[in-house]
Amino acid sequence: METMAESEHRYAGMWVFPRPEEMTTDLAAKTAAAPNAFKLGLAGAGVLFILGIIGFVVRATTDGFTDHGPWGYYATGFFFVFMITSGAPLAAVTFRFTKSHWRRPLTRVSELFAVVGVVNVILFIPLMLVYPAFENPGAGEHMLELRRTIWFEVPIGAPHWWDMLGVAFLGVTSLAILWLTSMPDMAERRYTSTGFRRAIYRALAGRWYGTKRQWEIQKAGIALLGAFYFMFLIYVHFIITTDYAQSMVPGWKDSIFPVLFSLTSFQTGLGVILVILYIMRRWGGYQEYIGISPFWSASKLLLAFTLLWAYHVFAFLITYWFGRLEVEQNIVNYFFIKSYGWVFVANFFFTFVVPFLILLWNPVRKTAWGPALAGLSALLGALLFNLRVFVGAFNAGDIYSMGLDHVPPAVLPDLWDIFMLVGPIGAAALVYLAATKIVPMISVWETKEGAKYQSMQTFIRGEYLVLAKPE
Repeated sequence: METMAESEHRYAGMWVFPRPEEMTTDLAAKTAAAPNAFKLGLAGAGVLFILGIIGFVVRATTDGFTDHGPWGYYATGFFFVFMITSGAPLAAVTFRFTKSHWRRPLTRVSELFAVVGVVNVILFIPLMLVYPAFENPGAGEHMLELRRTIWFEVPIGAPHWWDMLGVAFLGVTSLAILWLTSMPDMAERRYTSTGFRRAIYRALAGRWYGTKRQWEIQKAGIALLGAFYFMFLIYVHFIITTDYAQSMVPGWKDSIFPVLFSLTSFQTGLGVILVILYIMRRWGGYQEYIGISPFWSASKLLLAFTLLWAYHVFAFLITYWFGRLEVEQNIVNYFFIKSYGWVFVANFFFTFVVPFLILLWNPVRKTAWGPALAGLSALLGALLFNLRVFVGAFNAGDIYSMGLDHVPPAVLPDLWDIFMLVGPIGAAALVYLAATKIVPMISVWETKEGAKYQSMQTFIRGEYLVLAKPE
């Protein structure tokens, strides 16, 4: 007769059965601990952040903020971070809506990206300063030239403020979701912690005592904020990419690009979550809480986003290819064939080819390393995607022209461009890592809840996971 301990060990590769009575102290110890690997990661992120500050200061003092061209690589760094950190919290929102049991280990990892929303707001300010005016300041009094954008009948200078409001609203909403979902854990920790952590937990927990009404309010609040976040995320992706990409390239009118940006955000958001989960499971000591099921289930969605990305790239290319207008051919040559053709090939390889070949096989999807490797490849592809689009858009030439009348050359980075590119990545990683020392990377109350809803039971000759449905 197989004992309970043997059964738990046998199925630990796919499902895990953490003990609720030991969970609070164990996760509290992991949150407070600072192993050498964590310190090394924190130091590496800090170095990248400092390099970014140096590159920014040098660029600001040498080129100023009057011309947007020299800031193309800074825009790439911002949009790469914004793409990932705005899409990652959506995983927790969506999987909670669908009542997926396997999402419990990744929920808090997803929601913790909300803290980077503050970084996004700060990083966006320089882009507001270099945002081109509607009217061409170099045009004569009788030769007024207007820049073509999606905005009609708005005051001069208004669009970038709408973009800022969108970025700030996403940050505030995601922080509110993180606060609501972590409040029960903070309330529990305020009685067991000491020092500054105890003061922080008392402030964050508020008057939470776990009454039935408080749980009902929390559930309703999470659902409402999650719905608003999803709806506003698509809107912000549309306006911000249109203003800082399409409107920078004369004659670029495309309804597919904002959707492509959102799909890349969903793919990279899920990909970075899987990478972090793999690190936690492999080296962080969270094997008891993270089984294979989150990787196996999330990999199917990652494969779907990968296929959708390839379809929308094809839809964009085929539309412009058959249009045959000179401006459309110049745009295709600029972003896909000539100037940034080599970047597009690498982008396509890492965003589609590698994840597709990895996730195509079910035995690979049913591992922890397979989906994580596909997610890592998608992250590299997203960096190349943003480099190709935003460096190209910021250096496309006269933005007041009727259309792109020639194919501009590619702009290669100098040392300060590289510093500005890695700086936002370091800032985001630094804030995220610091937040993990306050908020547990595993949601304690949701994991406890899930442990009570699952058990292994025998049916005929096989053993199966049985899940209870509370609703």
